[in-house]
Amino acid sequence: MQCGREPGGRNTRKQGICPAAADTAFNNFNQGINAGRVCWLVAGTFCGGKVQGTFAEKHLSCKQCKFYQKVHAEEGDTIQSIDNLNIFAATHIGRVRKVNEDRYLIKKLDAGTVLLAVADGLGGEAAGDYAAEIVRSRLAGLNQVPRGEEEQQLETLVKSADLAVYNEAGKDPDLEGMGTTLVCVLLRDGMVHWVHVGDSRLYVLRDRQLIRITEDQTFARFLVQEGEITPEQAPTHYSRHVLDQTVGCSICEPETSRLELKEEDLLILTTDGLHERIAADTMISILVAATDLETKAKSLVEAALDAGGKDNITIVIAERSSAQNIK
Repeated sequence: MQCGREPGGRNTRKQGICPAAADTAFNNFNQGINAGRVCWLVAGTFCGGKVQGTFAEKHLSCKQCKFYQKVHAEEGDTIQSIDNLNIFAATHIGRVRKVNEDRYLIKKLDAGTVLLAVADGLGGEAAGDYAAEIVRSRLAGLNQVPRGEEEQQLETLVKSADLAVYNEAGKDPDLEGMGTTLVCVLLRDGMVHWVHVGDSRLYVLRDRQLIRITEDQTFARFLVQEGEITPEQAPTHYSRHVLDQTVGCSICEPETSRLELKEEDLLILTTDGLHERIAADTMISILVAATDLETKAKSLVEAALDAGGKDNITIVIAERSSAQNIK
């Protein structure tokens, strides 16, 4: 670590061990125990923007750490081409929030297998950010998934992460009630195996039609299922924003399924800071435009910002195509 505060680091005698580096919840993150950039990411940062002050802000030694003060991240994006997938991901803090509690992940597993995810932390600043980071670290530590067990393995992993977040919250009163949404997909052999908790969403754009794959796990949905309100009432009912499930509630019930990804399909993962702000027609018009994935994603982020940008905004777009590149 550049700060030198990892266990055994050069600055631990003067400044102490970084609490993020010493936390076993982040083992396997960044492909190694206590490896490299974990202290920045736990601090809610990427390389290149502003210090957001999240988990690390809870620790005086972190706030006084010159490296932490130097590290930035208001927003970040990633372009990757993995096998026959073109991928672009972007996250933005928005216009109102002081902290970006959203996270995304792009990871190549074994040959021909790719893991994508978005998570929207809940519980306020340090807590929500920490919850989302714990879940991302658990996903980042996944290296192999047996064929034929994709959805089962994803569900097991999410339930394990659910208990990890819940147990971490029990150690610190400031973290009480923290949790996160999650949409995670494992792409293999042209199939999309997905797991979902909360109100982040998975979409597929196919033949100029935007198909919503996941259903928000909200109290409004529960009321519809119980016959208390009608499906027509749900989109405007106050309970549409009350989550029925989160990763971190300790009784998480993730939903899983699979679908085939055809050539030229667009697979879209979003947090509610994007899809709550943009009408479906607007999303479609941006996604079907003759532009590359980076332009599509950034245009959607800009549309959400123009609509107020009241929440963090995160999107991951993947395209299965043997012909088109995202450059």
